[in-house]
Parts: sequence; C-alpha cells; structure tokens
Amino acid sequence: MNFFKKLFSSGKQTDKAEHNESKINGIFTTEYFDKRYTEDPIKPETLDGCLKMVESFFIDHKVSRKVESPINHPANLDQTDQEGLGFIMYCRAFQLGEEHATFFLALAYSDFLINKYGFQLFKDSEPEYPLRGMTLKYNRDGVMLSLYPYEYASKVLNGNQTFMEMEQKLNAKLSEMPNIKDVLNKFIKPDERH
Repeated sequence: MNFFKKLFSSGKQTDKAEHNESKINGIFTTEYFDKRYTEDPIKPETLDGCLKMVESFFIDHKVSRKVESPINHPANLDQTDQEGLGFIMYCRAFQLGEEHATFFLALAYSDFLINKYGFQLFKDSEPEYPLRGMTLKYNRDGVMLSLYPYEYASKVLNGNQTFMEMEQKLNAKLSEMPNIKDVLNKFIKPDERH
C-alpha cells in the first residue's frame, strides 16, 4: 500500500497482513513485571459482597437473569446496566456512589474471567491511565494478554460497551494469541514477514 494512502486513508483500506496481526506492546523482563505488578487475589468476603449486590439487584427489580449460573455471567452483568433503574441508581439507593457500582461490577466480571479462562488479578503500580490500576493478566506460555476490569466496567455503566461485547473480543484475541517464539522472532527480525 502506498505511503500516502496509508497516511490519509480513513482506515477502511488496510493491508490484510496488518489487520490480522496481534498488537504487541512490548517485551518485559520478569524483574520489571514483578516490580510493576503485584498479584491481588480477590478476597472471598469482598467478592461475596459484590455478588450479593448483583443478585439483590435482580431480586429487588424482579428481573429474570438471562443466565441462571453463574450470577456474574457477562449477560447478567449487562442486565444490571440495561434493566430496571440501572445498577448505578440501585447502588445510590444504598447511599453508594458510581465508583462503588463500578467496583462491584469490575470484581464480579474479574471473578468470571478468572474462573472461566484462568486470568489472574494484579495491582499495577504504574498504570498508564487512571482507571487501569486493576488489571487482569492471561499468560499463555510467556505471552500475556491484559484487560482492565475497572476501566471496562466504567465504560459499560456509561453506555459505551457491554460485558458480552468484551467476552466476544476476548475470545477472538485468545484464538489469535501468538506463541513466544513468534513474538521473539518478530522483534529480532522485524523486516521479515511469515
């Protein structure tokens, strides 16, 4: 593709090879990772409180869950935002703010991803953006995928995303994750295409 076409195109025309490549942000040493990220498992009592808030939303609004179990399935979490008065207003009835509603949904969603896919929850001591202090990491043989549950729950509660959309994106990303050998070859030999 011509340089000027790339520079001035609206993004509709892309090289097929460029479109199919996974976005790789960099290579980290174990020492750097350990300095920046601290594993932060969800405390059972905190998770229990979050899940009870989600469950009580359904009971108090007399809303039938789309998925019976688990309560924190993405389809159910979307319902908390889309049905009844919404989860933010529900939390306000308990004199809790939007940040509490966001936290409850972020932890509930994190627990779902931990149990279904094997993610681990970490605290980031140097987050790139304000809402990214809480991060989920999926490690496949040294290649990591990162998600930011608090930031994402905030987007859901502001009407910009859904948890089901995130799970669809996640499944697509997991299916195209490269192996460590391919990642290293890309950085060692950046001009070669496979």
